[in-house]
Amino acid sequence: RDEPIGNYSWDNKASGVGSSESEYGSNDWTDSALQKLLNEGAYWNRTTGECPYGQNGAITPCDFSNNGLTNEAKKMIGNTLWDLGGTSNYRDESNGLTNHFYSYERGTEVYNNRPTEWIGKIGLMYPSDYGYSTNGGVVANRESCLAKEIFKWAELEFSDCRNNSYLFNDLYNQWTIMPISSNSIYMLYIDSRGVILNSIPTKNANVNPLLYLKSNIKIIGGEGSESNPYQLTL
Repeated sequence: RDEPIGNYSWDNKASGVGSSESEYGSNDWTDSALQKLLNEGAYWNRTTGECPYGQNGAITPCDFSNNGLTNEAKKMIGNTLWDLGGTSNYRDESNGLTNHFYSYERGTEVYNNRPTEWIGKIGLMYPSDYGYSTNGGVVANRESCLAKEIFKWAELEFSDCRNNSYLFNDLYNQWTIMPISSNSIYMLYIDSRGVILNSIPTKNANVNPLLYLKSNIKIIGGEGSESNPYQLTL
């Protein structure tokens, strides 16, 4: 979705006394509070409900009665295999480029036998989605953007990279689906400066749901532009 549905935690469920996860949640997408919200909770059901917000299972009221999924939309969404590979290093030119993230996402580097795949309908963007979304600009073209660590896109000489990405928004942070593989807690997100950082999943960041359409969906109108978007049907 171009517009976020709200500012929520990636995960914050209490999972055991004495465990770090009991306070800070977990980076396992298959069992995360946000995954449940998007695929079986209030967003999926287009209703009001309670959304994850802060540590130790804290919640906040949320209302998706106007922007949740309609029954017609649900019929168009494919049941998709999502890759859940992670990384522990992403801050220099040997491991922080867009193509590096693309490989990590499809890899098997996860914490303590976390799942490397999940089959479902609603997920979040990958770091590589953000990286490949840039068109570049005058000072930094697309080629130079893809050859620069995303962690450094906040630098002035690479501002064209973030400013010419349709996924970037300087007003808020955005969750990705990708975990840090060296521990059970940390996740990656895109901050309002346009760089990728890690955070505990109880942090509150904006949620932009992502989905894959079924292959038999037809375009019956529109031009695919912001002012005249495609109209879809089964």
